[in-house]
Amino acid sequence: MDYNQRWWEASRTNLFSDVFAYLKALNDKQDYTTALNLVYARLYGNYQMYGLDAYNYARVETSAASNRVTLNVIQNMIDTVVSKITKNKPRATFLTSGGDFSLQSKAKKLTKFVEGIFSYTEFYDKAAFAFLDSCIFGTGCIKIFEENGQIKTERVFINEIKIDDNEAFYSKPRQLHQEKMMNKEVLKQMFPDYAALIDQASDTYNKFATPPYGDGADLVRVIESWHLPSGEDAKDGKHTICISNATLLDEKYEKDYFPFVFFRWGLKPVGFWGRGLAEELQGIQLEMNKILRTIQVSMHLVSIPKLLVEASSKIVSAHLNNKIGGVIKYAGTPPQYAPLGGIPGELFTHLDRLYQRAYEIAGISQLAAQSLKPAGLDSGKALREFNDLETERFMATAQRYEKTFMNAAEIMIDMAKDINEREGDFKVKVKDGKFVDTIPWKDVNMDADKYMMELYPTSALSNTPAARLADVQDLLAAGFISKEDALKLLDFPDLESAMNLLNSDATNLERIIETMMDKGDYFPPEPYQNLENAIRKVQQAYLMYRTQGAAEDRLELLRQYMEDCQNLLIKAQAPSPEQKAAELAAAGAPAAAAQVVGADIAAPVGEESLIAEGALPLGEEEIVEEEEVVEEGPVSDEVMEEVMAEGATGIEAPPQ
Repeated sequence: MDYNQRWWEASRTNLFSDVFAYLKALNDKQDYTTALNLVYARLYGNYQMYGLDAYNYARVETSAASNRVTLNVIQNMIDTVVSKITKNKPRATFLTSGGDFSLQSKAKKLTKFVEGIFSYTEFYDKAAFAFLDSCIFGTGCIKIFEENGQIKTERVFINEIKIDDNEAFYSKPRQLHQEKMMNKEVLKQMFPDYAALIDQASDTYNKFATPPYGDGADLVRVIESWHLPSGEDAKDGKHTICISNATLLDEKYEKDYFPFVFFRWGLKPVGFWGRGLAEELQGIQLEMNKILRTIQVSMHLVSIPKLLVEASSKIVSAHLNNKIGGVIKYAGTPPQYAPLGGIPGELFTHLDRLYQRAYEIAGISQLAAQSLKPAGLDSGKALREFNDLETERFMATAQRYEKTFMNAAEIMIDMAKDINEREGDFKVKVKDGKFVDTIPWKDVNMDADKYMMELYPTSALSNTPAARLADVQDLLAAGFISKEDALKLLDFPDLESAMNLLNSDATNLERIIETMMDKGDYFPPEPYQNLENAIRKVQQAYLMYRTQGAAEDRLELLRQYMEDCQNLLIKAQAPSPEQKAAELAAAGAPAAAAQVVGADIAAPVGEESLIAEGALPLGEEEIVEEEEVVEEGPVSDEVMEEVMAEGATGIEAPPQ
């Protein structure tokens, strides 16, 4: 083979030609991989296609085969597994081991930071497509890259990834290539200095390059290549982007990983590629297709009756037709229909056997494939146990799927660090309830040895409303969650507004605590809050942050908040002046009651006013002497303390 195997050592002048020559030799050697993937795609899609190249995939053959009856168990199984595994969205959670308040706060923000990247890059949707690819082709792939200072992701069709199978014998190749067709105008926007060469680029080497429709003038073949450094101090890492007649990008590559995450449905003993569900079921599907075709042809043959006519009988063949009321003239033995034959029952038995065997191999029940549950299983506990049994077969697969998210999170963090160091002020917007926060890189930046990453499913509850309600009721009865948390877990669409209202107090308090601890800004409580709950929640937060070693000035904010809440409670629980007056009057302390009533208005209170207000009964005016009239002004603290201490029985009437 006439190509440079060490293309990464070539000069920029020869780099594009060496890369294209190397890829041509690699494609020629690995044509079988492309051919097999085409077979699996046809089995899943249940139709014919010329190829999986950008030029060919859309062309579908129309032939007699399209009229065949099929029973596509591969498609049914794959769709069931995809919905079963990808329904949960693993969340990368960052934890610290023995870290102080600062590290724990960064770890918490880092969790939201990565979650924000997952959200705006639509990583969960693309991961579901990659999982589908792994079921069909054995391996799925997502690319994580930078574009205009932002982290981007894209689902990569597996036929675009080129590796040397010999080098990847132990599943870890040192070089990787992505070969794809790109729009010329898009490519010229990325590399405007090479616009003329991009227009002149050709694709002559690939046998799949002949387009069935048009000449494909708007597309150009692009090869992006990576070579990992050979060692920690090696300088041979390389990242290039080439077209057939030019090198668009040539730069050093110092990372020890490729900017891709791969997921494999099943593992093979050796090599880079995985084993797909379509490969496992290929033999059964092809045999079922044959049996169904035999049954279909047999039904057409035996369903049309044939007439038996003796050779010696005088019958005009033209009289043998389907006309209504037709007359058949004959002499001798009359013609008669031959008895209809039947289709051997062994065909249907064999078909059923293969159908059941397919489900056994895949580890999927027919109930799951039909989105049904066993009769009588209505409780959340019973459904959870049933689903656990259903999912046990896919435990290893689910773990590999979750591992994909961990790998992606690691690449995203490293890429965010590089962008921040080069351009500065890298930020991510994160949805927090009904709010949107912006988290800068500096708030989450910490050494990798300071934290560990764990993955948790977004929801482990049942899917059906009835079963989900049973799950939540069990948690509520056990005291593990509050009523507010129960409504959150139910997450019924028609309860969204009610849930927002019920949780508004808790949501507001959580944001207040978080803001005070993160930014050091104080937000005093307000009387219309649930003050008792606020004291309890802030107390819990205070003890937690104190244990974590939070700064004293931040802890003081929490103490101040609890004190202000207590003061508002005391003020709210204290009786009003009118209530005090009424209580004192009922206890037989008219003068003091008058003083209390007059405290707010600072008006003189005399005998007439007391009688008018009903503090003194009519006919008892004489017991109030002139010197006993209360003077203007509010009641002093000493008088009020004396009144409250002695009570009504301690007030004596003046002497007669």
